[in-house]
Amino acid sequence: MTETMRDMQDVFLQAALEAGRAIMTVYENGIDVSYKEDASPVTAADEAAEAIILDYLGKAFPDIPVVAEESVAAGRIPDIAGKPFFLVDPLDGTKEFINRREDFTVNIALIEEGVPVSGIVYAPAKGRLTGRADAERRS
Repeated sequence: MTETMRDMQDVFLQAALEAGRAIMTVYENGIDVSYKEDASPVTAADEAAEAIILDYLGKAFPDIPVVAEESVAAGRIPDIAGKPFFLVDPLDGTKEFINRREDFTVNIALIEEGVPVSGIVYAPAKGRLTGRADAERRS
């Protein structure tokens, strides 16, 4: 794994852990649900986690665009044509979260040429974390 990928994984880790703490605070203190235009649920945990992750990625990698679920739902879609970009789902499994099941995750990935090359998945309610960084890009 290259040093850049290692540094990126460190940023992903810190962002995911902090986002997970914010998610669990909402989980433990009560969940208010609203709905996006597509009728999918969204909570304060989704929004807080995304803000945390965007802050980490923006500070560490300001030149890499981010496609993030809540931002896209709000109409903020960056130009990613032909460029690497981050793909973020700050709270994957919002319905599980709302129903107080522990099967929800924080997902962050770097996508290059349509392929995820580095990423992290964190299940804060279960305390499980998995990450991967490919040293080589697919041709």
